[in-house]
Amino acid sequence: RASCWRHAGTRRQRKRKSQLTQNMRVTTVLAVVASLAQGFVLAPAAGPRVAAREGIMDGFKKAFENDPAFAGNKQSAGLSSQKQTIELTICGKKATALPGQRLKDVIRAARAPIAFNCENGECGTCESFVNGRKTRVCMAKVPQKGPVIIKK
Repeated sequence: RASCWRHAGTRRQRKRKSQLTQNMRVTTVLAVVASLAQGFVLAPAAGPRVAAREGIMDGFKKAFENDPAFAGNKQSAGLSSQKQTIELTICGKKATALPGQRLKDVIRAARAPIAFNCENGECGTCESFVNGRKTRVCMAKVPQKGPVIIKK
């Protein structure tokens, strides 16, 4: 029995060895933390703060206080104009889009039953009638003027 590693030494000796190993781990961790903490010294505050504590939004308000874009009408501050939207009817579903937007994206957003296989205009699975003209919608863009009617 004495040659077996499980029975080498008494229980008290094995327990003491386990405790020593655990103490060594704790000591090593504390030594690492102490060595890292030496580089991070907290300096005391320079003096009492006189100003009231402000939030980040107060700082933004002060930063843009003198900007002429924010003077007067606050509703449209900084906006030159609204984007023009085009109304589309895709297989009976209503949708809106910006001029120049890809029809493929608008059709997918509307969840219309038009399939796109190649997505580069070669296969013809997406051919649909856009305002009465047969068009491959995977390559087409929303026209500048509306309304647009798309049928499969």
